[in-house]
Amino acid sequence: MRKTKDTIAEAAAIIARAGASGPTPATTPEMIGHYRRHLRLNHMRKGVLLMSPFIPLGPHLTADPDADPFIIRLSSTLRPAGATAYLTLRDGAVEWRYARTWMRYARCPIVRDPLLMQWLDGLFAAFYLEADLPASLDDDLEMLGPWDRVRWVRTNLFEGGRPGETLTEEIDMWVYGLNSTEPLNQFLAWVSEGLDEDGRQFRYTAHGEGGESARFYLLRYGKRRAMAFPAGQPEPLLYLAGIANSILQPDYELRRYRNKKLGKDGILMPLAPQDWEALASAYGPMAVEARFSPIHRHTETANGRRRTMDP
Repeated sequence: MRKTKDTIAEAAAIIARAGASGPTPATTPEMIGHYRRHLRLNHMRKGVLLMSPFIPLGPHLTADPDADPFIIRLSSTLRPAGATAYLTLRDGAVEWRYARTWMRYARCPIVRDPLLMQWLDGLFAAFYLEADLPASLDDDLEMLGPWDRVRWVRTNLFEGGRPGETLTEEIDMWVYGLNSTEPLNQFLAWVSEGLDEDGRQFRYTAHGEGGESARFYLLRYGKRRAMAFPAGQPEPLLYLAGIANSILQPDYELRRYRNKKLGKDGILMPLAPQDWEALASAYGPMAVEARFSPIHRHTETANGRRRTMDP
């Protein structure tokens, strides 16, 4: 009996120590050192404000490379009073702090939640890899944040998002609402941003006078091109997405996303075929299509609308 009690007490002590230590960040002290040297070499000002290449999603990085301690602050200019995260070293170990409202470093709570830590690691990794710095974890460095599209979709659209977080504003960045009142060219600009570097191959021009009701579009992706006449269509945005798909595929594909719980009905940012395959492997093709419906190009015939044979 005494041996059993000792075993239980030892197990409880191990669990308590593990809980107190918290999860281990994927970001390493070496990565922070590399990034600090990067700032010193490439920027003259002490207060450095760097814009992410993923500016549609909002995060900015602010850091003073000569400060001691060296603290990296990640925040969103789209929501000045919104979430703030801090990354630094404490006793030689990486430490994340995070609050859903703006808060100074000293009062910002230390991150213990493993899912939130994964997201923050990925947030910094996006800046780190953009700077072409050494991958301290070699092939083990995973993009765990929102810019690994598959991981983002899995975490936020399949698995319910991060604990305690309201994802409405972030999902608005990734899912273009079908009821948007913005001009249609705003949707095409959003698609272009979603293609990252390949956005340079995507071009669109609007033709016609008299506003949206009389406008048509010429779309190009590389050597592929198509014309779109959204005026008079029952769902102009969905129609335009279908035309865009006809030239984006097989490189990328837009799909319709529905979520009654979140009240979202829109179009998901373009994913590459391997991204859709990864989601299908994780959840099955039927589960993926149930949430992300393929958008097909249609033509008007004497017998009504029918789907064209081309993608």
